[in-house]
Amino acid sequence: MTILFDVIYLLLAFFYLPSLLFKGKRRIGLRQRFGIYSQEVKKALKQNDNFAWVHAVSVGEMKAAAPLIEQLRALFPNLRFVISTITPTGNTVAKQIAENEDIIIYLPFDLSVIVKKTLSLINPRILIILETELWPNMIRIAAERKIPVIIANGRISDEAYPRYKKFSFVFAPIIKRIGLLCMQSGKDAQRIIDLGARPQNVQIVGNIKFDQVSVAPDKQLPELKMGKNELLIVAGSTHDNEEEMLSRVFMHLKQKHNNIRLLIAPRHPHRALEVERILGKYGLSSKRLSEIMREGLRIRHEDVMVLDIMGVLAQVYKSADIVFIGGSLVKHGGQNPIEPALCLKPIIFGKYMFNFHEIEKMFLSCKAAVSVDNEEDLTRCLDELIRDKGKRKSLAANAKALVLKNQGAVKRIISLLIENKLIGG
Repeated sequence: MTILFDVIYLLLAFFYLPSLLFKGKRRIGLRQRFGIYSQEVKKALKQNDNFAWVHAVSVGEMKAAAPLIEQLRALFPNLRFVISTITPTGNTVAKQIAENEDIIIYLPFDLSVIVKKTLSLINPRILIILETELWPNMIRIAAERKIPVIIANGRISDEAYPRYKKFSFVFAPIIKRIGLLCMQSGKDAQRIIDLGARPQNVQIVGNIKFDQVSVAPDKQLPELKMGKNELLIVAGSTHDNEEEMLSRVFMHLKQKHNNIRLLIAPRHPHRALEVERILGKYGLSSKRLSEIMREGLRIRHEDVMVLDIMGVLAQVYKSADIVFIGGSLVKHGGQNPIEPALCLKPIIFGKYMFNFHEIEKMFLSCKAAVSVDNEEDLTRCLDELIRDKGKRKSLAANAKALVLKNQGAVKRIISLLIENKLIGG
């Protein structure tokens, strides 16, 4: 089976590696993905034999990991963390979560020789994988070495389930090796059991994203509003084609409301220049936040601000009066609305929230957000919220109450880890 996994992974890598080699932003951390670590990292690993390895693929999962790491650190002060990710943006967030003796790495490629080398180097007491990333060699080799493997905040989306089911003969033996699977919902729990998990190892704990904590920003942002009567609309984590729609929506709204401002935060900050080009096409002037901070540029009322700095979106949400959740007017699947909800903000998202389907249902059923179908619908909804302060306050209050009501998953996970003797001081 090991040879089979290696062959499959090598075939996938054959198509994937060229993009890593020729795109500089993806080349970051490539050496670590091959299990090649600096002397500094090796030395740090040798100085401590009490590591918990926490893996979260990117920004959303890494933010979800933050409260789990924080509470484990408080309960077990001698525990140190190796935090791995795959994306550079996730790596940036990991650095904000980490403390002095923690180590940040990129996840090694799932080839047996690389995984064995990395596991020998880290020798973790436990391996915690956020959501449901099933890396066959990593899980198998860790289990063979008696390292407990845990899935935290596990979920199987409607989109992923048929694919997993089709290849259950591959995944079932791997899933059986996972010591504890902490799933978000009853549906997720049943699906992972159907895919091969031992029922006694599966627990329903809720979604730890409701326990999300604000990661301390590295930078002090400038004042984003020019006066107390100004309303700031923040479009967070936007994707390609959404900025075009937002430009047209904002132009239309500006004809009715002279007290509104717009800040666009593209999901990938390197797209800031592209976003500026789109805004310019519609006659909208713009300024990047990094330029404002670096050069002390004066923000004019008519400027659209473009966020091109990682790790400060939560801080930006605190200044918002209305938040639009990006990735939801295009077929990307949406982004997590919990962060702006915790900031007590009224939330709008589009109809494509399939990556957060359960959370979407909860927000809509509790009147904690508004869903829109298209550009025209977004214009109408924003116009209504700009006019109706009472509705903004009601949506925001419902959103925060929903999040607070559903917190507690992290405590349940840690209780299960202790109860099953999977972690200690």
